This record gives sequence, structure tokens and C-alpha cells, in this order.
Amino acid sequence: MQKQLTLVLFIFATVTVITVIDSIEAAPFSPERQLYLDQLEEDPQSFYELVAQYNKLKELENKRAYGLDFGLSRGFSGSQTAKHLMGMAAANYANGPGRRRRSEQA
Repeated sequence: MQKQLTLVLFIFATVTVITVIDSIEAAPFSPERQLYLDQLEEDPQSFYELVAQYNKLKELENKRAYGLDFGLSRGFSGSQTAKHLMGMAAANYANGPGRRRRSEQA
């Protein structure tokens, strides 16, 4: 009796799922896609240029993700990295270290 009831419920659930799946319609295209298609038909060259600029921007973002390697992965200590960064910041500062001319020391 238990097996027959389980079998009947399983068949009923299967038929219900198949009926629901069969009655569902596919979603229409999004409005954004229609906008792209309209623009592509009007002026395909400018649309392709826009896509090319977008791809260049994505490539720049990928290059920027790596950053600088100061050797931390190769055993370069954190204090050495900090000293190096402080030196680079001082060198880029307008009144930073370096030989000064006498005309500027007045």
C-alpha cells in the first residue's frame, strides 16, 4: 500500500512538473538589447568603435590589477619595501632630496 501511494504521488508530481514546464513561455529580449540592435542598424561603424573602446578599457583594468612587485614574494622584507616607497615618494616631491643649486638656496 505504501509503495503504491508513493508511486502515485511520484507520477502526479512528474506530470505536474512537465505540465508547468510545457506551459512556460520564453522571456522576450530585454529593452537594452533592442537598443543595441537599433543602434547597430543605424550606424554600425560607431557602434563597433564603442565596443572597441570598451574592450581597450577592460584590458587596461586587467593590466592595472597586477600592480608593482617589490619582491615580497621573493623574500624582500617589508621594512625594505617601506624604505623604498618612502625614498620614491621623497624623490618625486618637489623639495625632496638631491643636489640643490646655489641660486635656489638664497
